Amino acid sequence: MNKVLYVFDFEKLDDFKLQFASRNFVSIALIFNLAPTIDDIDDLDGDFIENCIIDITALALENGYYKLFIERYLYALIERFESVEFSINSITKGAFLRKFPYIFDETNEEYLVIDGENIGGENVIPIDKINIAPIPLLLYRQSLLEELLEKYQIVSIGSFFAGTDSINYKFNGEVIEDILTEQDVHYIDITQMVHTFALRKDLILAFEIVLRQIQNKKQDIQFLISEDMEEELKKYLPFTFKTNNEFFDSKGEEETGGCESELSLDSIVPEIIKNLTFQLKGHEDFKKDFSFNLKKFALLNKMKQRKIFSVFLTGESGIGKTEFAKILSEIMYPSQALIKINFGNYSNEGVLNSLIGSPLGYIGSEEGGELINKMKLSKSKVILIDEFEKATPSVFHFFYELLEDGKFTDRHGTEHNLNGYIIVFTSNMSKERYLKLVPDPLKSRFDMVYRFVELSSEEKIRFINESAKALVTKIYENTSIEVQIDNISCKLNLLIKYNNLRSIKRKVEDIVIEEYYKEIDKK
Repeated sequence: MNKVLYVFDFEKLDDFKLQFASRNFVSIALIFNLAPTIDDIDDLDGDFIENCIIDITALALENGYYKLFIERYLYALIERFESVEFSINSITKGAFLRKFPYIFDETNEEYLVIDGENIGGENVIPIDKINIAPIPLLLYRQSLLEELLEKYQIVSIGSFFAGTDSINYKFNGEVIEDILTEQDVHYIDITQMVHTFALRKDLILAFEIVLRQIQNKKQDIQFLISEDMEEELKKYLPFTFKTNNEFFDSKGEEETGGCESELSLDSIVPEIIKNLTFQLKGHEDFKKDFSFNLKKFALLNKMKQRKIFSVFLTGESGIGKTEFAKILSEIMYPSQALIKINFGNYSNEGVLNSLIGSPLGYIGSEEGGELINKMKLSKSKVILIDEFEKATPSVFHFFYELLEDGKFTDRHGTEHNLNGYIIVFTSNMSKERYLKLVPDPLKSRFDMVYRFVELSSEEKIRFINESAKALVTKIYENTSIEVQIDNISCKLNLLIKYNNLRSIKRKVEDIVIEEYYKEIDKK
């Protein structure tokens, strides 16, 4: 058959396109839409197809259910159009060739490093004649979403999707028709689609087919995406959309301009320290040291001299290590979930795979890793790494590079930038075990190493009384029954013999709620 597969590097994608400037770059999903069955291939426009480079990256990620159909389809396409060419992302090449080892005689990886003049003829088939142009995409700012929803009929792309277990090229056409016509929808948000891809890369092909079906049914439809997901979208669908840095504002108009800059860390450090000092009980020396180191990090980060702020906390269970990370995340990123990884939940084998995903082609590779998936789902830039003593040498090495470079590359070849993140490592290990277990190169990369000790009697009394008063207030707000603190003060004071703050808090709840039911019995 003598058919060659061009392999490109995503980081050099623009250069690759430039080399084939005379060709139309399209994805295989668009071809499936034009010819849903093998018999339909004969009806494709020959001039158009033979001047295409068809990207088949998504086929490497497909779950295998349609493997036989896809193989027959590609053979038929190649047989019908001798000049058709194919490309694939370098990180998925291996997975594709393991699934389909006989279709291509060889791979051409020259385009991983571009060097040379453009190739190809001068006559490009006008893509607008066949309605296969890249889909226009508008960005919106997350802070304006509520205003947009109040004024415009916006639906999520998930409304059109018939399921997540198959690729049905005509999936739920009646629903698509109903939403687009009867509901008169003009704006479709595809942000959730990108979150889905983080967990199910095998659905990329299916979703793109739906996108093209929607575009064909309603030409004036507008696709929207949250500005913070635009770059992520390009990694999954590099040939499908075009963006012009145009924003969809609350008036329903397009506004041109770049993204709003994030609030600089150094401008909010005083507020962070103020709230942390109040909310974190005890550990006064630590709070003072953290205050200085956070200010230092904010300045170095602003000058691009430091990317990640790392804190390693040791000490007995229940004395505030995890609570510190939770409080910090809530102060800095209200309503966003803390990104928490607990190495105690992992087996010793495959810890790094659980963290950042398995290599392509391995079982579960499409699911990604826990760290990556949680970063996709939360905008918090505080990461808690719990029970770090259970990490393995491969994990230690991973954090060498992450703390040094502020970024890491997952097993699929995707780079993740953690600039501005704060990582809190916690462990119950003693000082001696810390010195013995943690490698010196990693120790030198921590910005702070601190051991939390039990609170003083005065600090515990303050914590007990504040916890009790907060619970009493909450009970009154929900039941209108007032629990008298004076009646239980003696019992509360006895709790200072405990050191674990979680245990203390539960015992405070026991005492207050017991008194609550006594008040009910009096009525």
